[in-house]
This record gives sequence, C-alpha cells and structure tokens, in this order.
Amino acid sequence: MRTVGEVLEESIQTLKSANIKGAHLDARLIVAHGLNMTSQHVFGYPEEQINDCDLECVQKLVARRSMHEPLALIIGVKEFWSLLFKVTAATLIPRPDSETLIEAVLVNHPDREWPARFLDLGTGSGCLLLSLLNEYHNATGVGIDISADALKVAKFNGKNLGLGARVDFIQMDWNSGVQGMEDFDIIVCNPPYVAEKDKDQIAFNVVGYEPFDALFAGQDGLREYKTIFSLLAETKNLTCDVFFEVGVSQANVVCKLLKNAGLRDISIYHDLAGIGRCVA
Repeated sequence: MRTVGEVLEESIQTLKSANIKGAHLDARLIVAHGLNMTSQHVFGYPEEQINDCDLECVQKLVARRSMHEPLALIIGVKEFWSLLFKVTAATLIPRPDSETLIEAVLVNHPDREWPARFLDLGTGSGCLLLSLLNEYHNATGVGIDISADALKVAKFNGKNLGLGARVDFIQMDWNSGVQGMEDFDIIVCNPPYVAEKDKDQIAFNVVGYEPFDALFAGQDGLREYKTIFSLLAETKNLTCDVFFEVGVSQANVVCKLLKNAGLRDISIYHDLAGIGRCVA
C-alpha cells in the first residue's frame, strides 16, 4: 500500500511535469477529493495508507489535470463570493472578475434588507443571482438560461445554498424576447462576449472545456449585448438598474451601446486588476 504523503508527492511531480501552475495546491485538492478527505487531513496525516482502488482514482484525476482540464471541473466545485458552487461542463466556471458585478450592486443598493426582485440573464451555475440573494435576505429572483443542463446545476446550487425557496430558474432564449423585465428591480448579466476571431488567443483550458455558446458572441464579441440592449430599449416603463459583465477593453463600447439604447446614468466598475469589468 501507498501512503497519502507518497501519493501527494507523486501527484505534485506529475503536475509539475505537465507545467501546471500551482501544482502543489492542485495536487493537494485533487488527492483530497479522490480520497474523500479534507485537504487539511491530507496535509496532516501523510503516513495514512490508502488502498489500490483509491490510488487509481487519484491517478485518473491527476491525469485529467495534467491535460489542463480545469480543477473546478475535476473536483466539481468552485468558490465564488465565499460560497461553493457546483460546476459542470454545461456551465462557465465562476471567476473572481465576475464578483465586480456583486460589488457594484452592493455599492448602489447598500440596504441588505431590501426586498428586491432580481433577474439574471444567462444564469449558468447561478453564481451571480444566488450570491446576491445571499446578500439581500428578503430578495427574490429569476434566472434564465437557454441550456437545460446549466439550469439543472443552478437549481442544485440554489437548493444546496438554502436559497431554493426564493429563486426560480427558467429555460428561455433571450433572442425570442424576455417578458416582464419591467417587473424587476435589478437585472444582472454575464453574457457571452469573446470575439470568435480571438478564439486562438484563449487558453485551451477555457475553450477546450467550457461551453462554446457561453463564451463566444460573433466576430466582434458584441452580438449578445446588442440583442439584450434592444430588448431593454423596447421594454416600456423600465426603471430597474442593469449590471453587465464586459470583456477586457469592451467597457467603453458597451457604454456607447447602452446610451444608444436610451439608458441613462451609465457607470463603469473596475476589477482588482483595474480593468473595466462591469458596466451599470
């Protein structure tokens, strides 16, 4: 039999050989997941022996990471806004950049007891909407997505976080219109925004494993913004605030599109790297 420490060291070396950044942490998390242990247990009890079946499980997981499959898809969860979200190949992996939207909403609406009504366009894993509902204790929300598989993940996350009673997830294609947008106080959206002409510049661990339709939006990356902004412009009595994630260097052009759609009081919020990441 092998010990936990031996398997951990072997896993680290395998990931280093595959040029995986953060090999030590990734190996520790993968070993913990494969052995159904906490990462603290892996670190604290290196002498513990494991059987051949568990060893094979860990080795398979390490091999997947060696092929640059995202760690979140291997262990099945990703932290966002200090909450753990289930993720699968049907959803985008939540990223710290997207937390800029949460921060922007909180800055504009600091009353955490506000019984707001949220709409999340293209909800994916539900990370934006559910993080907001976790902050606003009396709020309710609706998340829509074209993908039935993504909605299954979002529904699981809502229930797992104890927020299922305050949220509805609906399969819908915004290209066919979204009825009732005027009934919401806040609309959030992280749409596809990568230009297809830039596909070769995107890391393989993204384009190789995350859903194409959730990443790319035509040759200029603006197709989905234009569709959604047209819906906003056509909605009568629209008084809500809207918050959109945008790609690097897209903030100014998205602001212009919003102005052309008739929206007012437009602001840009920056992520920790100083990049304009949210247009509100």
